[in-house]
Amino acid sequence: MTTTTDPHGRPGDPPATTSGPQPGNGAASGTRERLLQAARDVVARDGLEGLTLRAIARHAGVSHGAPLRHFPSLAALLAAVAADGFVRLVASITTALEDAEDRARAERGSGLHPTERIAVAGQAYVDFAVAEPGIYAVMFRPERIDLDDPAYQRQGARSFMQLVDLVRDAQATGWRPADPPDVLAAVLWSHVHGLADLRLHGALDGVVGVEAAEALTALSSTLTLGVGDLPGAPTTPRRST
Repeated sequence: MTTTTDPHGRPGDPPATTSGPQPGNGAASGTRERLLQAARDVVARDGLEGLTLRAIARHAGVSHGAPLRHFPSLAALLAAVAADGFVRLVASITTALEDAEDRARAERGSGLHPTERIAVAGQAYVDFAVAEPGIYAVMFRPERIDLDDPAYQRQGARSFMQLVDLVRDAQATGWRPADPPDVLAAVLWSHVHGLADLRLHGALDGVVGVEAAEALTALSSTLTLGVGDLPGAPTTPRRST
């Protein structure tokens, strides 16, 4: 989910590849992929502060000058990492929706309501951020990446449109039909993105505890969407008074 939208980006589109060597140049393509994986490994281990071309090259086992033979700058390399991150995010949300639909049919004999699908997508978004904090950080640091990279723009738009399409499905059933779907999507995105950031920085753990923090996305969905507990979802612990 990102603020760069493209009316042609849709969840069903095949994942686009980032700019780089054309098929046939196997050695160059292999080195490029090693550099991207090295960048993911370095940011997971050392955070954004440790994400330099020299550190990436060292981790990839290539010369210090190799990254600039495949990417014009560190910002371009990180844009490729971010674009791939959006591909992974869309796939994670799609898988979570499919799994939740299966659980709902098994437990209650019917699929999810469209607003419940939005709630599932929100939980999957937070889960992705917690599972991939390094990649997630790169995806939303515009000062570190090349914002003009076509693949970054395309995949970011595709991610946001995944949420917009879920919102449109909910509106078709009568949920806030008068509001622009992209505006509703932006509000919902801001909710889960804020929860994800606070989780990653440990702020929620400090004020409500780890167990409650893990269930806050479900409570947020209840407050914003009016949905109840979803099949298999964590519930907010009750505090004794």
